[in-house]
Amino acid sequence: MSSRRELISTEIKEFKSLAEFIKVIDDDVAELRRRMGELLKRLEELRIRAEQERRIKELLAKLGMKPEVAAVNTVTLRGLTIIFNPTAEQEQTALEVAVENLNNKLTSLQALRKELEVFGGAELVAEVRAVYVDGIPRALMLKF
Repeated sequence: MSSRRELISTEIKEFKSLAEFIKVIDDDVAELRRRMGELLKRLEELRIRAEQERRIKELLAKLGMKPEVAAVNTVTLRGLTIIFNPTAEQEQTALEVAVENLNNKLTSLQALRKELEVFGGAELVAEVRAVYVDGIPRALMLKF
């Protein structure tokens, strides 16, 4: 788990220059890529575990044994799903959602960075204020 606390948030960040803002975007992209790599590694491990669980269930079925059907282990509270003693498949599904969300965030930042290349050559002297929503800049204000 990440030690950095993340919430759906809106914040305004100030930068001394456009170059500083672009550097922060580059750093964010690098961090998201690192985290994506970690999540994909964990996801692969879960996929292997889920496949092993499925094979064991199939083997037991061939032997005429019915695996115990677990009681409902999922509760949803105001949009938060709580899973008690999750199976590997349930963990895999939850992690796939996290990977998809992280990938969307990474794609948005990379697209923004590509668009900002237009300003890369221009040595603008301006203060920059960026309005971030959920970690993605949504508005950029340049003050000359």
